[in-house]
Order: sequence, then C-alpha cells, then structure tokens
Amino acid sequence: MVKRIISIVLTLLVLGALAGAFWLTNSDNASIWYAQVNDAVAQEKSDGDEELWEYTLNAYNDGGASRQLTFTAGKRLRDGAYLKLAYLPVREVISWEEVQSDQLPQAVRERLPEH
Repeated sequence: MVKRIISIVLTLLVLGALAGAFWLTNSDNASIWYAQVNDAVAQEKSDGDEELWEYTLNAYNDGGASRQLTFTAGKRLRDGAYLKLAYLPVREVISWEEVQSDQLPQAVRERLPEH
C-alpha cells in the first residue's frame, strides 16, 4: 500500500514538472512588453561570422508595469524604434518586432519618451 502511494505521488510530481516545463517554454504563454530602442546601450556581441547586438532596455507591459529586459538582435536596431517583445520567465525575450507608436497601449505610451 505504501509503495502504491509513493508511486502515485512520484507520478504526479513528474507530470506536474512536465506540465510546468511545457508552460514555461510554450511561446503562446509569453507576456508582451514594449520598449524603445536606445542606440547608446547597444553592445556588439559578434560571434564569428554572425553579427549580434545586445540591448538592455526599460520595457513596459500594457498595465504600465516596468522591468529591464536584455535581448540580442541579428542587426543593429533603429534608434528610437518602438519594439514589441515576447517574454518568458525561463527563456526571457523570445522574439521582438518593431511596431508603430499607434500600436502601443496607452499605459505604455505614457511611460515611453517621445511618443
């Protein structure tokens, strides 16, 4: 009986860990943040033949909360451009795309300069 309970508990723990790992790595669960490119913080991180640029920017969600996010891009981004960033806690910024100022949520527009 004790072995059966231990087996059930271990199975539940493994299933829970797998579900958590799936949730943390599934890009559909990414939170959306917005930032404005500041070319002054761009750092070249070239790796052999590949050109990489690292950015650490203040980002804001649609509720106006802020956090610093660091990510790399395969090219130097346009200074002052607005970015939409997809963020996962374990993988951090998983994608970015340039957006226009009218695509920014109101709370973000109030926090970013030069809107």
